[in-house]
Amino acid sequence: MYVCVCMAVTEAEVEAAIADGATTREAVTRVCRAGGDCGACHGMIDAKIEDHLEDCAIAAGKGCPGHASVPASPPLVAVEALVRGRAA
Repeated sequence: MYVCVCMAVTEAEVEAAIADGATTREAVTRVCRAGGDCGACHGMIDAKIEDHLEDCAIAAGKGCPGHASVPASPPLVAVEALVRGRAA
């Protein structure tokens, strides 16, 4: 699935950029060009970054390796209480 249609960047490419340490939308754009044109995908990129950082914090009880610049913080709400809708 394409996250960024303008730049033809797939979900896997965005996720790889995030896993390699891109913790902001701007960093993802520098790595794989996603989000570098119209901006319609900015919300999806931000959500993927947030999901990744939450998954790392839950799995490790702290921040992700390679993401030292983003300190882990306790969640504002319990993970079980989060409900996400699917983007159309």
